[in-house]
Amino acid sequence: MTSPLPADIRLIASDMDGTLLDADGRVPDRFWPLLDRLQAAGIVFVPASGRQYQTLHAVFGSRAGLVYIAENGTNIVQDGVSIAREPVIGSIIAPVVDWVRRAAADGADMGIVLCGARSAYVERADEGFLRHVRPYYAALEVVDDVRAAAADDDVLKLAVFGLGQAETRIAPAVRALGLPADVVISGDNWVDIMRPGVNKGTALTRLQQSLGIHREQTMAFGDFLNDAEMLEAAGASYAVANAHPSIRALARYQAPSNVDEGVITSILDALPELPEPAPALA
Repeated sequence: MTSPLPADIRLIASDMDGTLLDADGRVPDRFWPLLDRLQAAGIVFVPASGRQYQTLHAVFGSRAGLVYIAENGTNIVQDGVSIAREPVIGSIIAPVVDWVRRAAADGADMGIVLCGARSAYVERADEGFLRHVRPYYAALEVVDDVRAAAADDDVLKLAVFGLGQAETRIAPAVRALGLPADVVISGDNWVDIMRPGVNKGTALTRLQQSLGIHREQTMAFGDFLNDAEMLEAAGASYAVANAHPSIRALARYQAPSNVDEGVITSILDALPELPEPAPALA
């Protein structure tokens, strides 16, 4: 569905992987002049991702006014400062780490990332695993014991990797542990374990309240199950064409796929009167 022109959009949140990023995992070139125009119009753009803040910052840099929703909503960062953190309940860490270690010892191709505010921590050092981890965690340490390494860091989530096993094996097994945590499928290969009730949607709502922006003044774009609450928190919610079927059913509007630059196209269609940024002073 093509959206009508929103009357007063002040905030736009977009997932990254499978949504804003192209097939090569890059921000399309056409996005950067659009971001300049959004900022010239006073519209806040929010990368909202399961990626850590350090990874998002490496992509977008230090732009004044840019806000990040990182680690699936457990870390909100504005101008380099965390304005809200939601660490996991500490008692869940050992059972999840032990389950992953047992599964790996039994031959499963699994690994765990303890996602701290300062760094991410992994025990597996093989390249087959690390090539799946590095795109999401720019600040990464390979350690002997993730629990010991993260003892003095705020653990914002636990991310469990298993090639093609997120929905079929990992999520059901972790839920069966009965821990005080939300178990979120964030991709075909990844399951995130987080503090109960914390997600991209709660982070977006918190940000709306902080900025004095209403739900109907908010656009949001997503593609996967961990985007559901964020889309519900936005009056103009968009699923890209390649989205999970449940996300397409949830969203109010449909956007072209990520490889067709659906986020960019939909913003330009909805906001055709965006001003051009002022020229830089010589």
